Amino acid sequence: MRDDMAMTKNVRRFLAAVRELTDRPMGVEGMAILWGEPGEGKSTTVAFACNTLDGIFLRANTCWTPTSMLSAMMVELGMPVYGRRAPMVESAVKALSERPRPIFIDEADYLFKHADMLDVMRDIYDVTGSPVVLIGMEEFARKVQSRGKFARRITQWVEFCGIDIDDARTLADTLCEAKVSDDLLEHVHTAARKNIGRMVTGLARIEQFGKLNALCTVTRKEWANRALFYDQPRFAKRRA
Repeated sequence: MRDDMAMTKNVRRFLAAVRELTDRPMGVEGMAILWGEPGEGKSTTVAFACNTLDGIFLRANTCWTPTSMLSAMMVELGMPVYGRRAPMVESAVKALSERPRPIFIDEADYLFKHADMLDVMRDIYDVTGSPVVLIGMEEFARKVQSRGKFARRITQWVEFCGIDIDDARTLADTLCEAKVSDDLLEHVHTAARKNIGRMVTGLARIEQFGKLNALCTVTRKEWANRALFYDQPRFAKRRA
């Protein structure tokens, strides 16, 4: 599989939203929410956007506290990590005021484990104006929306949903080194239930099959009923 970025409609919408935040006029808020189900390509797209736009990437986890969040930010900024929050907030504000950069926080659902984390991030944003993009599941977006003081700063709400057949073709042509026929692509698209993560898995298996059999194009007939995904087995109920 090629290590390229498939420019699907979801990806293009997200990049446009982030660029709108970075180029926004004075007085317009600059925070965004990206949400969607697992496997819809959020993390891959954010990593691409972060590299493209020279952003700061943070990945929250269940052990995060305000101090550990700030420590991670210091590492990304290439600055010393302190044991106390105040000097790290001051350092972050100074660095981002001198050189504004978008901040991407993946798995942002964990920020709700400590309310102070949202408040600290809001403080840094309010002072520096650096765009902040929070990435999570739909439930996270709902929680943010319920916090009026925080939600009013969000001007971009981007949802990642299943890709259509045109995006599926873009995905296959961008990533797969073996040509995938239209009928086989439709089969993968339907079987994956439009989920881009499952489609990538299926295309990888098709590519491997094509290479092993020296096929320039893999068709539905040649693929037959081979498994596309690495799904878990279904166990029958044990008899009493």
